[in-house]
Parts: sequence; structure tokens; C-alpha cells
Amino acid sequence: MKMVRSVFLFFLSIVVTVVIAGKAPPPTFTETGKALAEKLCEKSADKAFCISSLTSHHEAETATAPKLGVIALSVASTNASDTSFYIKSKLKQKNLEPALEDTLDDCSKNYLDAVAQLDDSLAALLANAYIDVDIWLNTAISDGEACEDALSERAGNDAELARRNTNFLKLCKDALLINTILTP
Repeated sequence: MKMVRSVFLFFLSIVVTVVIAGKAPPPTFTETGKALAEKLCEKSADKAFCISSLTSHHEAETATAPKLGVIALSVASTNASDTSFYIKSKLKQKNLEPALEDTLDDCSKNYLDAVAQLDDSLAALLANAYIDVDIWLNTAISDGEACEDALSERAGNDAELARRNTNFLKLCKDALLINTILTP
């Protein structure tokens, strides 16, 4: 048994070494700040929204591509946290329609998960683990889409939550786009 473990660890260490050694550095850009945000957002479904969200922080003025990736995730995380708080406050209201309460319950769970996944995405980005960022962002997007489905399929709809959810999905998809560009 020890021999099998030793052989396994040996091959695992070789694979890890090859993967680490074979990683290319992320692409470099000559632009910074808003010019870079415009370039990174070129393929966004809502280019103006993407640029606006990336440049909404004062540190974006001179930000490099990795820093704009961090800003994109931070904006999405803040949006998810704010939306989660909004849902919780709605759930505290008395006399909610049962369908709306069910929708809010589902979306609340989705947003709690999404906040955690975005935190994991940020940690992965800071470690240059772009594949992990991709996985966590796609999972957060799935949570937003599940909330969107609950909002559209049930009688209990909340227009403000629908708007917030749409923005959340845009922010996550833009962060995913930037991560894809940064991935070597």
C-alpha cells in the first residue's frame, strides 16, 4: 500500500510541476484605467454597463488588467451582498403572498451561495488560479439564473429583485469575460 501511495504521489508531483512550469503569464496591456476597461469590455453583452461598473471605483483610473479583474469581482460581490440584504428585508415583511415568499426564499439561498462563490473567485484570482475563478463565477452565474427562473416562472415576482438580478448576472458575466482574457 505504501508503494502505491508513493508512486501516486510521485506522479502527482510530476503533473503539478508540469502544469506550473507550463503556465504562460497573463497577457500584458499597454493601456490602463478607462482605456483598458473599454478594451476589456469590447465583447461584453452590455459594453456601457461593463465600462461603467469597472470605472466606478477611483482605483480604476490607473488600474492594470489584473486589478480590473479584482474590481469586477468586487463590484459583483458587493452587488450580490446588497441583493441578499434586500431579499432578507423583503422576507421580514408581513403578509407576503406565498408565491412571492417562496421566490424570495429560493433567491435568498441562491444569493448566499453566490456571495461565497464570489469570495472564492476573488481569492482564486489573487492566486492567479484563473480556472478556479472560471468555475466559481460560472457557479455564481448559475445561482443568479436560478433566481431569475424563480422570478419568471412563479406568480410571486418582485420587479426590484428582477432588476437587481439582471445587473448581478451582467456583472458576473463581465467578470468572467475579463477572467477569460486574463487566462494564459
